[in-house]
Amino acid sequence: MAKRQALKNVNNASWLFGHPVLRADGNSTAYWARPTVSPYNQKGGGWMPCLHAGVQDGNDWAAVYIPVNEMPVTAFTDAQWAYYMTSTQTMGANMVIWVHDADDFDKRAEITQAGNIATLEKTAGWNAHEFDQTVTQMFFYGEGTTGTDLTAGTRYTWDQFQADPLFKDWVIYRITFEMGWEASGTFDQVWIAEIKLNGIPIPLKPGEADKQPVQIYATGAAAIAHTVSPKTPFKLLSHLTHLNTAATQQTLTVTIDAGRLANVYDQLLVSEAMAGITDLARTWDGGLDCKEDDEIDTAWTNTDTRTYGLTVSIQTVF
Repeated sequence: MAKRQALKNVNNASWLFGHPVLRADGNSTAYWARPTVSPYNQKGGGWMPCLHAGVQDGNDWAAVYIPVNEMPVTAFTDAQWAYYMTSTQTMGANMVIWVHDADDFDKRAEITQAGNIATLEKTAGWNAHEFDQTVTQMFFYGEGTTGTDLTAGTRYTWDQFQADPLFKDWVIYRITFEMGWEASGTFDQVWIAEIKLNGIPIPLKPGEADKQPVQIYATGAAAIAHTVSPKTPFKLLSHLTHLNTAATQQTLTVTIDAGRLANVYDQLLVSEAMAGITDLARTWDGGLDCKEDDEIDTAWTNTDTRTYGLTVSIQTVF
């Protein structure tokens, strides 16, 4: 009965795929960007989710969520997505299919495409992926999954999930594209330009709830040479620095590195002698307007090798 009801929902409801929303956790950030400079403007419809997974410790991730109106697992057969990667990384932008029993929401699972498989593009520059349901790349975790012939955490093909005694009668309530979940290292920014699900292009544009500040994080115990490069018009709201122990020497600087006419429009925002300082906070009331080719550079020699935490708050100009 659940399967018949789901088919009715898909065929007769006013929507099949909902409005994308952005989510992130841990050290990661997700925000909307509207770049006009090459190569970022070469694909997409003008807005792109930027997934900046950042410093990784196993629980840091950024994702774009696409609600799905209870499409049967057996009906989902095709997905394509294009994304721009700042640098070559250990993982690409992978897809996660969220499923549940349409008659019992206590029974659900996320079926994840492994981000490190060879067939998922993960090199610097533009990448485009076509989902192949015959590749052994999908694993699941969930609750109330008694009755499946598959083992949680083991990789299978999507075909196997569609044929499974349990999952074949479940429905999809969300599909996400994500970056993160790596055990260590740092992930650079990834821009998602295009998504097509079952042949249907998904409009990528922000909603009212997306017009919120986001925080970009960095940590380490060596010299600071950190850059925030949103690739979209933005406001710089605040810059916070915390050290595990007060510094004894050297000056920390925060600079706008403008992308126009070499260094003609660069601007020094903060220059602070760090001796005796543990916490340094700077805020800009109403935000400091920055162009899409502006970058926020933080520099400090950190000869004392203090462990630092940087938090830079920005907001996309919509």
